[in-house]
Amino acid sequence: MVSSMKLALLFAAGLGGAAALCPFCGGGIQTAGAQPAPAAVQAPDTATVRLHISKMTCGSCPATARLALKRLPGVYSAAVNDSLGVVRYDPRQVSPAQIAAHLTRLTGFGATVLPDSSTAPGSPGPE
Repeated sequence: MVSSMKLALLFAAGLGGAAALCPFCGGGIQTAGAQPAPAAVQAPDTATVRLHISKMTCGSCPATARLALKRLPGVYSAAVNDSLGVVRYDPRQVSPAQIAAHLTRLTGFGATVLPDSSTAPGSPGPE
């Protein structure tokens, strides 16, 4: 009988292998030249943008997209599920179009700004 620890390791290895087969996320984001965003300090004026994200094909793709979004300076938080991303950002540092382009450049996913997505500065964003 396989111990629970060995079973957990086999399960984790299987998930990592499945993510490596994903043609877009490959189990992680490309980090060449990418710098992690500095620790977010909450600015008084924030905005929220909603993105339609395409080409996510495996279970780890949303996490890959979220990590890529959080690397962009000016992004305070990002939440991603099947095909929707919600990003809270500082409009003085980055625009919705730059956020979408950054996600596509780092991951290969398609990212489109949803027309009803921008909220006024100071509006609450994703948790």
